[in-house]
Amino acid sequence: MVQTIAIASGKGGVGKTSIAVNSALKLALNKKRVALLDADFGLANAHIMLDKRVDANVSDFLNGSKDIDDIIYNCFADLKLIPGGSGILDIMNIDSQKRWEVVRSVDHLKDDLDYLFVDTPAGASDSSIEFAAACDSTVIILVGEPTSFMDAYAFIKALNIEKGINKVSVIVNLAESKAVAEDSFERFQKICIKFLDIELNFLGWLPDSKVISNSIISRKPYILNKNLDGNLITRVDQIVNNLVELKPLKSSNVRFFSS
Repeated sequence: MVQTIAIASGKGGVGKTSIAVNSALKLALNKKRVALLDADFGLANAHIMLDKRVDANVSDFLNGSKDIDDIIYNCFADLKLIPGGSGILDIMNIDSQKRWEVVRSVDHLKDDLDYLFVDTPAGASDSSIEFAAACDSTVIILVGEPTSFMDAYAFIKALNIEKGINKVSVIVNLAESKAVAEDSFERFQKICIKFLDIELNFLGWLPDSKVISNSIISRKPYILNKNLDGNLITRVDQIVNNLVELKPLKSSNVRFFSS
């Protein structure tokens, strides 16, 4: 059975795609069968972070010029990438029918995968909410600043009210320390449970690291850095271990790998 995990954020610039790429790649390096769907169809950049040249993407699948298998690329450690489009205005706001086509398009991979990561568009757009609700679990990337709190809350509220999702996990990124990360989570949790019938789960945190920022510039995932410092290794291991322990939520929403 494929475990599906949505990596989401209320706003851009919080490290969502970097965490999606490196978490998926960490599992692939651990000999798991992993695919990453870049569902940010207008501003996709997972292929850039993976330094993978792609000649076709989801736009070509949606317009009928390519089959889904034609846009699946093997990356480091046999991680499978399904790239979104970049700067393609006509697929930035696809309708529910097109989103359903994308969800159903990977059904034939159910016997070939252990995990599917879905990197959703930033913000609380219809696409973000529907792709997150189509996964077994949703993980919100949060940073400790008011705008991130506000936008992440808006995303979770929409997911909760529109899709009936009552449990969401959180990763705090760009934190100064464990204490600061835990404080950010606890403050955000208080806001959410005060106004919403929802449970939040803390998966871990990542530091504000030059190693991470440099990896994005160099287009080489930091998890491949053989000189990665022990603290960062520990943080990534904790997050990935907690990701694989997530239990699928029961839902009546359209889901990946389900009829």
